[in-house]
Amino acid sequence: MMMSFTPRVLLVEDDPQDSFLVRRHLSDLPYGGEVVSVTLIQEAQARLNAATDIACVLVDLKLTDGSGATLIEWMLAQDALKDIPVIVFSGDRSEHPELDTFSNVACLIQKPSSVSGYEALAQALHPIVSSALARSVYAAQ
Repeated sequence: MMMSFTPRVLLVEDDPQDSFLVRRHLSDLPYGGEVVSVTLIQEAQARLNAATDIACVLVDLKLTDGSGATLIEWMLAQDALKDIPVIVFSGDRSEHPELDTFSNVACLIQKPSSVSGYEALAQALHPIVSSALARSVYAAQ
């Protein structure tokens, strides 16, 4: 019996334009992968607690309700979430040197300064996200 499983990338971003551009440029994910987005840390925590389909988290550091680093630390403290790869997506990470020591941070990506930069961002993210989706699909079987 084939199990129906859709791996998802959780995008935690409070800027509607950035969220739209990331989702648009990551719309062709393998394994039927989808990007779902939330704007607050509390929404991300609720989504992560309620689902087993999150293969990867893409998080901005500066959010309306706090720092994305708080979410990353919280994930590390949860046995079921600590191994989910996190991609830090931010314009400025200078206030968070500790991110280099977090075992769940797969990479740190600078936010593009222009709309055209999102295509290059997507090309850089695609292998990382694809690998996380493949791992998630394999684990679900």
